Amino acid sequence: MKQMYSIGQRTIKTAIGSGISLLIAEALHLQNYSTAAVVTLLSIQNTKRRSFIVAIQRFVASVIAMLIGWMMFEFLSYTPLTVVIYFLLTIPLLVTLKLQEGIIPSSVIVLQIYVSTNKSISFLINQVEILAVGILIALIMNTYMPSIEKKMIESQKKIEQNFKMLLLGIALKMKGKDEDSQNDLIYETKMLLQTAKTLAYRQVENSFIKSNLYYINYFEMRERQFEIISNQIIPLLKKVTLNYPHSKIVAEFFEDTGVYLKEKSTGIELLGEFSHMMNDFRKMPLPESRDEFETRASLMMIVYELEKVISLKMEFYSKNQTVLEKLN
Repeated sequence: MKQMYSIGQRTIKTAIGSGISLLIAEALHLQNYSTAAVVTLLSIQNTKRRSFIVAIQRFVASVIAMLIGWMMFEFLSYTPLTVVIYFLLTIPLLVTLKLQEGIIPSSVIVLQIYVSTNKSISFLINQVEILAVGILIALIMNTYMPSIEKKMIESQKKIEQNFKMLLLGIALKMKGKDEDSQNDLIYETKMLLQTAKTLAYRQVENSFIKSNLYYINYFEMRERQFEIISNQIIPLLKKVTLNYPHSKIVAEFFEDTGVYLKEKSTGIELLGEFSHMMNDFRKMPLPESRDEFETRASLMMIVYELEKVISLKMEFYSKNQTVLEKLN
């Protein structure tokens, strides 16, 4: 059976970058020039910021480890026992200095010193040049990061559609018109939110100058709303009897929320409707039975949970008003 596979952009950048590093190191007549390709391979990251941080850590760690290793070999001996002592000392040191990203490339560099017949200072400089070539090419390759904003916008639209379906589904249940489970929709929305948040954080990591937190704020707001809907509101529906006027009124409020709780809405109009609905409830006669009392109590809990959902949207709009006004 033919196995299908795909090549990602990180793989392409790693392959091309390693080849360029190898070509440059060889052209500079560096000893052990193939190591430059290995350093590039290890230094390609998923984001620009991460790539820059890792590059600095690996270069500093490798220089420190190289000096320690060279001095240990020179003053002790070029034996496996010295290598063991070197690792026992250097690895904890790099971890303590938060330079653990440099453990692997620095180990490669130091072991090359161990096996080399050239123990001069010029060979140490050669090793530093190999590091510089490998890391620099990795940084250059990582300056290209494909835009993920289109994916985030697509995720955003799908999440908003799912929220609308969830809220309208709740309204239908409260009217006794739909008994189908929403488990699949809940699971899909949960996965969408997790993926979208990952994309939003990656976008910020790809920016050195200006960090736009709009999408992170948006998806975190939706995640908090989703938790209220899935963990609070939907379980409470099981306690509601559907043959009371209050149920239909709350169902209509859920319908309006599903329609108007969009990205660019302020949520103020829904909060106004909430206040109007609560005033109507206060004017209604008191419960005549225990069942009606429990139903109305559950309805009030549901309504107040939905108010939290609306308040989260209003809070998000207030904090991101400038960006939202540009979108309008």
